[in-house]
Parts: sequence; C-alpha cells; structure tokens
Amino acid sequence: MKNTLLFFLITFSFLSCSSNRDYLPEEFWGMKLNRKLTGKEAKDFVDKLHFQNVATEKNEVGFYTGEIGNATIYITYYTDEKTAYQDFRKMTGKISPENSMFVRGTYHNINNKQLYSCMGLGQVHYVFAHQNLLFWISVDPHFSRNFLDEYMKLVMN
Repeated sequence: MKNTLLFFLITFSFLSCSSNRDYLPEEFWGMKLNRKLTGKEAKDFVDKLHFQNVATEKNEVGFYTGEIGNATIYITYYTDEKTAYQDFRKMTGKISPENSMFVRGTYHNINNKQLYSCMGLGQVHYVFAHQNLLFWISVDPHFSRNFLDEYMKLVMN
C-alpha cells in the first residue's frame, strides 16, 4: 500500500510539473529574461502590436538580451490544440509580402513540427503551434536557427 501511494504521488508530481512548464525561463541560450509580460499587460501589448484586439485571454511575452543579441518570445494559450493550430494557419496566411512588413515567408518541417519563418524588422520570425500553444519567436538573424533549435527542444521535451 505504501509503495502504491508513493508511486502515485511521484507520478502525480511529475505530471504536474511537466504540464506547468516554464516556456520563458530566466536564462536561455546565454541570454537573460529582462522583461516578462503576463495577464492583461501581455494581452494589451499583443493587441497594441496589431492595432486591434487579436490576443486571447492568456498570453506571455518574454524579452531576452545578451552579448550575442536579442530575442522575443510570444506565447498564446488556447483551450485546445485544434484552435491553436487553426490560429497558426490563419495568422501565417495573413503574413505575406503583399500586405505586411514581413518578407520571404516559408513553411518548414523542423523536428517533425510545421513551422513558418519570415524576415522583418531586422529579425527572423518563427511561428509554430504546439499542443494548445502558439509561439512566435523573433530573434536576431546571426543566431536565429541555433536559438530556434534549442528553444524547440525546451518546448518539445
């Protein structure tokens, strides 16, 4: 009985920790998280970027800086995986050279995950959905792919 209870508690603790993963760690890839927006502040920030209400109720934004450069990670939470993926397709469909500041938009399959990348505002931007989350990563070009690879490991594992 003791062993069963102990096994249950360890399993529950492990599952609880994995479902509450911090996708904006204090340090990542040699850079420090110097500002983190959550709640209404994050929603308002995302809406202001788009000049209209587009953000869901739960969003996070992390601003990273380091000697190597800068990165920003935007995370939008959805109630389910299907809605996150639908918004991924909707968002990336609207980002095109004809009607936005982003250029060279391309879909890729990286680490068995469909991902969209484009250039704009001096950075490389990556967009992908994972489970009930939608990620937008903006990162300096000279280390963008390495940063993406490491960040995807954090998200997928």
